[in-house]
Amino acid sequence: MPGTWFVSAPARSTGGDPMTLSTDPVIVVSNDTHIGPRLTEDLRAYCPARYLDDFDRFAASESANKEAAATMLAGSGYLDHPNFRTAGHHDSAARLADYDHDGIAAGVIFHGSMNLEPIPFVSSPLGKPKPQGDRELIDVGQRIYNRWLADFVAQAPHRHIGLAYLPMWDVDAAVAEVAWAREAGLRGVNFPAMRDGELPEYNRRLWEPLWSACEELGMPLVTHVGGGMTARYTGLESVALIQLESAGFLSQRAVWWLIFAGVFERHPGLKLVITETPGSWFPAKAIELDALYAFYVSKRDEPLNKALLEQVPRRPSEYLTANVFFGASFASPYEVEEAVSHGLQSQLLWGSDYPHLEGTFVYPDRQDTPSVTRLALRNTFNAMAPADTRRMVGENAIDVYGLDRTALQAIARDIDAPSTEQLATPIDAVPAGASITAFRTGAGGWS
Repeated sequence: MPGTWFVSAPARSTGGDPMTLSTDPVIVVSNDTHIGPRLTEDLRAYCPARYLDDFDRFAASESANKEAAATMLAGSGYLDHPNFRTAGHHDSAARLADYDHDGIAAGVIFHGSMNLEPIPFVSSPLGKPKPQGDRELIDVGQRIYNRWLADFVAQAPHRHIGLAYLPMWDVDAAVAEVAWAREAGLRGVNFPAMRDGELPEYNRRLWEPLWSACEELGMPLVTHVGGGMTARYTGLESVALIQLESAGFLSQRAVWWLIFAGVFERHPGLKLVITETPGSWFPAKAIELDALYAFYVSKRDEPLNKALLEQVPRRPSEYLTANVFFGASFASPYEVEEAVSHGLQSQLLWGSDYPHLEGTFVYPDRQDTPSVTRLALRNTFNAMAPADTRRMVGENAIDVYGLDRTALQAIARDIDAPSTEQLATPIDAVPAGASITAFRTGAGGWS
C-alpha cells in the first residue's frame, strides 16, 4: 500500500460483508449543497424592526447588483441552465424532491445558491463581508439567515444539515451563537478560511473558547473553498488563478495552523471539514506536514523544538486522520481510489454541490429524466469495495455531523436510493448536459 505516513481509522460496521454487493439502498449524504433564501420574500420577516430601513436599502442595492450581474451574464448560457428552474434554491419541498430524484437522503447546507441571493448586509455568498461593511449590520444579517435556516431545517430535520454563520470578530458572541445554533437544530459552523489581516490567525489562544464550545456541542468547523482570497484578480487569467488558489492552499490553511498550534491535541473531539477541494491534495499534504514534523524531531534537543513537540506530540498525519475531513465534491474515480489506497476512506465526504452548474445535479425537465447524480456516483465509485463506498457517500457524514442513521436508512428506502450493486455498475456514457467536472477522471480538480 503506497505511503507509510497514514494511520488507518478503525473499521466501522455498516452491515453485511464489506466485499459483498447488496440491493439494499445506500445512505447518500451530500456534504456540499447550497441555498439562497430570497431577501424580501423569505428573510425580511426575520429582520428586527429597528433594522428594517437598513434592510430595505440593502435589498434595493442588491436588486440593482443582480440586474447588473444578469446583464453581464447574458449570452453566456449561465442563466439558461436548467438548474435555475428549481425552487430548491429556497423551498424545502422542492429541494427534497430534487434530493429524492438524485437518491440523496440528506445534504449539508451552505449559503450561496445560483439565484444570486445574498445574506443580508453580506456581499459574498460564502460569507466574506464587504470591505467597508458595518459589523453590527453584518451580525444582524447573519442572525437573520441563521434563524431562517433553523426554521428551514425544522421542516425536515433528518435531511437538512444546517451550518451557522458566526460573528468571528467577537469570540464571546461567536460562542453564544454556536450554543444557540445547536439548540435550534443546526449541525455545524460555517468556518471561514483564514484571510490575512481580517481575523486573528487560528493558532492564537484567544480562539480556545470557540474550539471548546464546538467540541463540547459536537459542531464541526466546515470551510467551503472560496472565502480565503484577499488578492485582486484581474485579466484573462483571473478565473484560472481563482480556481487554483481559492480551491487549494488558501482554503486549506486552517488544517496546518490548527495542527501545529496543538488545537487538536487539546481538543481531540473537534472536527474540521474542508469542502469542495478538488484534486488529490490530502495525501500529499499529509506527507509534506509529516516531513516538516520529522525535521523538528531530528532536532528535538533544541529547547524551542522540544517545546513545539510537546505541544504537538504526534505526527500531523495522525491528527489528519482523527480530526480532519475533506469534502470531495463531485469526486473523481482517481480521488476515491487514492483515498482508499492511503487508508483515508474514513476521511472523504462525497458532495453533489447542489444546485451549482459544476456539480452533479441537473434539474429534471420531466419525471422520466434520468438522474445525472446517480450516474455520477456510479462513474466515481464503481470500482470501490461496497463498504468503502458506503463510508464515503454517507456513513462518514453521519459520524461527522451526528446524524440519525436509522432515520436516514428509512429515507433511503423511501426514495429508492441507489444500492451498492447499482453503484458498482459502470456507466455507458457521460449523459448529455452534465458538467465536465462531475465526470472528470484525472488526479487534478478540473478534468
